[in-house]
Amino acid sequence: MPKDVPQPASRATEDLIREAQARRAANKIRGWHHHAIRTRDMHATRAFYEGVLHLPLVGTWVEAYDVIKENPANYVHCFFELGDGSALAFFQFQEGHRDDPMPMPRDPYEHHIALGVDDIATVDAYRDRLEAAGYPVTMVDHGYCYSVYTEDPNGMMVEVSTIVPNGEAILAEAAVNAERDLAAWFDGIRDSNNRFRGHTLDGAPE
Repeated sequence: MPKDVPQPASRATEDLIREAQARRAANKIRGWHHHAIRTRDMHATRAFYEGVLHLPLVGTWVEAYDVIKENPANYVHCFFELGDGSALAFFQFQEGHRDDPMPMPRDPYEHHIALGVDDIATVDAYRDRLEAAGYPVTMVDHGYCYSVYTEDPNGMMVEVSTIVPNGEAILAEAAVNAERDLAAWFDGIRDSNNRFRGHTLDGAPE
């Protein structure tokens, strides 16, 4: 890799990564169980998540009672499985049982979901798959992760992302400095601390 590509530069990288692994092992919350959203159109939702992103439909629960409003209702609750066993879940109510779903924020800074994949080549493959299916895409090199963004049929912003090749070291260093950097921002220091942004592909093979 060229010398001008930023690298993590604190105490031994191996020590930082071991600390991060121990911290995660001690966390009792092991990951997402599911993330649930309402949809007006389960057919279009399924075509996107199963047909384009290849997340299989693994559960369709038909329910007859609205546990929030505490009254009879009819809806389906569909689960699309991720590789770790967690899921994206969508509700569609029978017409007349609830008002239409609230509009999703169109600005990814307001809300988006990020789906993790193994490597940059897989992100690029999803970009190609989304473009072939007619979905708009935006590529972003965050420095610590590399991503493609799109919008699902419900108007929800969806990111497909991977940690960059030296990302574990970058994130381990960020964890050490997180408290200090947050305090500095609240104290009015606004300079970016992300010296890695835009450098992921520097020196990548042709």
